[in-house]
Amino acid sequence: MKLKITLLIFALTFAGAFAQNRKSNLTLEKGSSLHRLYVSIMAPANGDSYNNAIAAVVPGFEKLVDEYSISSTKAITFSGAAMERLESLAIKNTGSGESVTKLDNIFELSIANPTNERLMELGRKLEKMNGVEYCSLMSAEPVKPPYDIAPITPSYENQQLYLTDYGVHMTDAWAMGLNGQGINVRDVEYGVNLDHEDLNEKNVSHAVAISSEVTVDFAEHGTAVFGVMFADKGTYGVSGMAHGMNQMVLHTEYPVSGYNRLQAVIGAVNNSDEGDIIVYELQMTGALGDYCPAEYDNIIWDLTKAATNAGIIVVAAAGNGAEDLDDPAYQSYMDRGDSGAIIVGAGANNSQHNRLDFSTYGSRVNVHGWGQGVYTTGYGNAVQIGGDFNQGYTNFSGTSSATPIVASCVAVLLSYYHGLTGEYLTCQEMRELLIATGTPQGAASQGTHIGPLPNMEAAIAEIANMLGAPTHEKASFSVYPNPVQDRLTVNAEGFAGSVKAEVYNSLGQLVNAVDVSAAGREIDFSGLSGGVYFVKVSDGDISLTKRVIKK
Repeated sequence: MKLKITLLIFALTFAGAFAQNRKSNLTLEKGSSLHRLYVSIMAPANGDSYNNAIAAVVPGFEKLVDEYSISSTKAITFSGAAMERLESLAIKNTGSGESVTKLDNIFELSIANPTNERLMELGRKLEKMNGVEYCSLMSAEPVKPPYDIAPITPSYENQQLYLTDYGVHMTDAWAMGLNGQGINVRDVEYGVNLDHEDLNEKNVSHAVAISSEVTVDFAEHGTAVFGVMFADKGTYGVSGMAHGMNQMVLHTEYPVSGYNRLQAVIGAVNNSDEGDIIVYELQMTGALGDYCPAEYDNIIWDLTKAATNAGIIVVAAAGNGAEDLDDPAYQSYMDRGDSGAIIVGAGANNSQHNRLDFSTYGSRVNVHGWGQGVYTTGYGNAVQIGGDFNQGYTNFSGTSSATPIVASCVAVLLSYYHGLTGEYLTCQEMRELLIATGTPQGAASQGTHIGPLPNMEAAIAEIANMLGAPTHEKASFSVYPNPVQDRLTVNAEGFAGSVKAEVYNSLGQLVNAVDVSAAGREIDFSGLSGGVYFVKVSDGDISLTKRVIKK
C-alpha cells in the first residue's frame, strides 16, 4: 500500500507549547563536579539590576540573594536584530512570537562557593517560589559526545552503504541532481579538522575559536559528522550525503573562554535563519541516570522551540544511554509538549533496521539512522593514508553517526522543496514527511521505538506528489494579507478549468471551500479562531498549498 501524506494533514502541534509545570527536572551531569544554575521566571524582568528585576517577579528572592551571595546575568543574549528576526519568523510560522520573547526571562545565577550541592539546594528553593517557571543545572565541564564506539587516497564511496538502497536511498536523490543545494547547517559539538583532505576545499568554518583543551578524540567527532554530511564528492575519500550544501559551521561547546554548552546552542540559533538546519551532536544525563536528548534540559528545550517556531530545523541525537523516554520518570519532560525538533535514534546497519541496544528510545524519538559501520572522515582508525592525520577515515557509530545521516536527508529534501516552491518545510512538516515515507524499524525492536529509517526515494516522490510536480511550474497562487484578520484574497494563475480553494486547520480538518476561478476571490476567515491554517488551491489535476496565519 502506497503511503500518502499532504501538508494539509501534518500534525502540527503549535498549541500547548509550554506545559504548566516544568519544575522538578533539576539534574546533575554524571561525572561533572562543576555546574551552572539558571532560572526562568514567568514575567519580563525590568529594573536597575537583574537581581532587583528578578525580585520584582519572584517574591522572597532577596533573601536568597543575601544567603547565597547571588549575582545575576542574562543567560541568552541574542543580538537585537536576531531577536526581532526570530520573533517575526515565529509569528509568520505559528501566529505567536512567545517562544522567542520568553527567552529574555532566563538568567544565570552565580553564587559564593558554587558546589553541586549548594547549586542544587538553591535551585530547589527557587522552584518552590511563585514567579519561577523552572530552574536548570547545566554542566560547566565537558560532557561526553554521543559516540558509542571507540600518499594517494582511494575512493571509499563504495564503503558508504548507508548512501544506497541498503540504507537511505541517497544515491537516488543524487541521480536527480539533488544534493542539498543552498542549505546552511550549524553543528553544535566540540571541534572539527577543517584541514582534512575531504573538507579543506569546502565552505566549512568555526563560529568561534576552539579551546586548546579539546582533545583530538573529541575534535575528530566533528570531523566524522562533517564528513557524513558535507565531504567533497570527488575522486578520492568519501562523499558527503548533502555535498552540495552552501555551508557548514561548527558552534563549539568548548571555546577558548571555557566550556559552555548553552552558549554554543545560543550561537547556533542566533546565526540561523528560516530554512537553516541546526544539528545537536549532544547528549545529557537523563531521568534514569544515563544519556538522553540534550533538550531534556529546560533551557535547551526553550531555545529549540524558539528555533523550530522560527522555521529553523533542529535535528538532535537521542543519546546513547538506552533510556526509555516513555518511562514515568520522564513524564514532566513529555508534558512540556513538542519542541519541534527531529530526535534521532540509532539502528543497525543491515536490512533488519532494529534498534541498537545503546540507543535511547521512546515515542519522542522520531526516526533513526545507522548507528554502526558509517564510513566517514576523521580519527584514522579505519585507515590513515601515509600516516597523515589529514587523511584519516573511520567507521563512525552511535547516535552520533545516525544524526548526520538524518540531517543530510533533511538538507536534500529541504533544498528540493525550496527549489519547487520558494518556501521551506517547517521542522514539524519535515519530521512527518520522514516518518510517513520511511522504512519501518525492525519487528524485533518494536517495543523500543526509534522510528523509521528515512527513505529518500519515497520522500522525494511524496513531495512531487504533494506539489503536482513537474506540472506545478505552470500554476501558482498568491494570498494576502497574511496574517489575515477577516478576509483573505486569493489570486490563482496557470490552473485549468474550475479552481477550488480549501481551507484546513492544523488538525487537517476542512473548515471552508470556495471557488477561486476568478482572480481576486475572497475567503472569509472572520469566524475562525486564531492560529495556523493551510489553503489548498486545486483544479483536479494540480494542487498547491500555502500556510496562512489567522490573527
